[in-house]
Amino acid sequence: MQFRIYSIAGKRDMNWDNARFFLTLARAGTLRAAAQQLGVDQATVGRRLQAFEAEIGGRLFLRTPQGYQLSESGAMLLADAERMEAAADAFSRKAAHSDRQLAGPVRIAATDTVAEAFVIPALAELSRRHPELEFTLLTGLSLSDVAAGEVDFAIRSLRPDKGEVLVRKLAAIDMSLYASPDYLARRGRPLPGDGFAGHELLMFPRDTVPRHWQRLCGESVDQARIALQANSQLTLRHAALAGMGIAMLSCFIADQDAGLERVWPDRVDPVDMWLVLHPDLQRVARVRAAIEAVAGCFAMKKDAPSPGRGTSA
Repeated sequence: MQFRIYSIAGKRDMNWDNARFFLTLARAGTLRAAAQQLGVDQATVGRRLQAFEAEIGGRLFLRTPQGYQLSESGAMLLADAERMEAAADAFSRKAAHSDRQLAGPVRIAATDTVAEAFVIPALAELSRRHPELEFTLLTGLSLSDVAAGEVDFAIRSLRPDKGEVLVRKLAAIDMSLYASPDYLARRGRPLPGDGFAGHELLMFPRDTVPRHWQRLCGESVDQARIALQANSQLTLRHAALAGMGIAMLSCFIADQDAGLERVWPDRVDPVDMWLVLHPDLQRVARVRAAIEAVAGCFAMKKDAPSPGRGTSA
């Protein structure tokens, strides 16, 4: 596959495979790291770099004790190489449009709790009907980039405001505050208006969910002690079960846990869930099938009653 790239010596036709080696080394910083990412040995990366520099007519990197740093010429070509990469990715995605078979890989990103409650049940049923589908499920709050093609679609609690993506609202789900009966027996329930004075909170890191560091279920957190920070809701749930403090958890999971009680049963914090999809994949049969299965699971569960546990103070 050939794309056009501008060199410091003028306009020339360059092979994308050469540019791919250049781009990987620019991101990795060392021959070893680039070779691991490309699945080749370091000598191959070095040879391809030398060949590419010969084609360009200039040095693309400065060799330093810390690794490979872009030269002025390399920095000038970086954006062109990235555009070539985007074009190659778009070509691959559009070529997939001809695939109408319900078979092959589907890559999905979601948080751990959404994966547990919605995605895995949906994929299990879909796999029974179409056993030739192959799923990759990436969990975590730092979700893979849909626009860059790291996954086919993602489920997020924040609507993306940039990037070439399609967005669909799946549901609004409730979150609330939970603690173990042991913790509530020892510490009592926090008094509304006291900013959680005298209580321990179990929180997502500030840079992950900044709004939780201002208010939880409408209550300021300025008087609380932050006993634990974790980037996984399942971890926060286990910490709450262990009596470490109060955690903001998804009601669709925490309400089913006999070891937890809602701190304030009448207070919830609704969160919108968004499905994010690259537009080039919206007509790929296997991706569409997975999307509809997950969306159907959200539709089935979101209206189910969610009984709160415990009583308010």
